[in-house]
Amino acid sequence: MKFGDRLKSIRLKNDMTQEEIGNLLNKSKNNISQYETGKREPDLETLKIISNYFKVSLDYLLGNTDDPIPVRDVDQDLYAEHNYTKELEDFLKDNVTTAMFQDYGDWSDEEKRDLLQFLKGQKALREQNKGK
Repeated sequence: MKFGDRLKSIRLKNDMTQEEIGNLLNKSKNNISQYETGKREPDLETLKIISNYFKVSLDYLLGNTDDPIPVRDVDQDLYAEHNYTKELEDFLKDNVTTAMFQDYGDWSDEEKRDLLQFLKGQKALREQNKGK
């Protein structure tokens, strides 16, 4: 799908007229019509405004993907909806996890070092964030 088709689709999905999109972009209704018919292409700044306003990725607008959601929004949504407390509690209660830490004496020096470095890094981050 080309940019013009995407723009028209987004516009109609949001019950907007060409004039309303034009006002948003500081462009004439004729400009929007030309975008939608492929007679004219928007500049990068116009694409950014459209992308931000409708919360779609530039790749989606340009027809490079059919997924309209920008990556950053997907990450934010996943982070916001994820229950890390429950996942951590389940992880710590897991028998395999418990057994893994009980036999740490069988771990290689590299495995011990990696875990220790990770935990020290997490401790340092927590202490740094407390100071903010």
